[in-house]
Amino acid sequence: MRSGRLLRRPPGFTIVELMVLIGILILLLSIFVPYLMSLRESSNRQRCQDNLRQIRTALQAYADANNHDFPRVVYDEKNNPFGYTSYTGPDAHDPFAPDSAVKPNDVTASLWLLVRGDLIDTGRFICPSTSDIRDPLDDGRRQPLKPQQRGNFRRARYLSYSYASPFSLAEGYKMNDTQQADFALMADMNPGIRGHNDDILSVRPDDKPMARAKGNSNNHDKAGQNVLYADGHVSFQPTPFCGLGNDNIYTALVPEDKPPAHGAGAWGQGIGPTWYADSFLVPTDDEGPR
Repeated sequence: MRSGRLLRRPPGFTIVELMVLIGILILLLSIFVPYLMSLRESSNRQRCQDNLRQIRTALQAYADANNHDFPRVVYDEKNNPFGYTSYTGPDAHDPFAPDSAVKPNDVTASLWLLVRGDLIDTGRFICPSTSDIRDPLDDGRRQPLKPQQRGNFRRARYLSYSYASPFSLAEGYKMNDTQQADFALMADMNPGIRGHNDDILSVRPDDKPMARAKGNSNNHDKAGQNVLYADGHVSFQPTPFCGLGNDNIYTALVPEDKPPAHGAGAWGQGIGPTWYADSFLVPTDDEGPR
């Protein structure tokens, strides 16, 4: 005689229920992962801004002790009045010595003067949105050295920011604490022209945002860059055309292109600022040993 009891389905999910559950999980991940990444990037941008503010404090301390001037190594005004170099002589004990391995007009060695003067920690030169790491202050063979025993950043990956070139004979150009408030003093690293989707020389102020992004720093995935201005404030700018007179902060103003700038400007290690308020932030992330 058959039992009158109903047969019960074994516990567990059917294939359809499992697929629905997986779909829900994928949907939730598609919502929350970008949100969490956005929160992380927002936090990194804030920390990056704090780095630049700390660097500004160090720059001012240096200027206070050096007749208002911001740091600058030997300037070859006669043979190289506008050009710059970078990352030379990391093991030089004295960047100002006549036989120093630090070459004249070295913009990164100029920044290193802040480290040599114990005005700032090397970790402050690293943007947290990048894979860069702090300079370990060693001799290249993991033997520790004092900051004063070094003359420069050893590798490009130890520096995430660009500095307004202090090497120029442009009339009225001064790299000191008397610069105008909205002069761009430092920013996230100049993207240069050689990387994927990098071309600071092709962008124009009136380009659409996607096209103009080719001129933005790579530090924040081309969304823009944190910029330190001479008066000490830092702001995130979605375009490189954020200097005085619509200036592209990553290129030098072409002499005949008077502000407000309409073109991208010019770039090269043989040129420099051509106007008293021309921000030319270097080096680029194409330069130096990695």
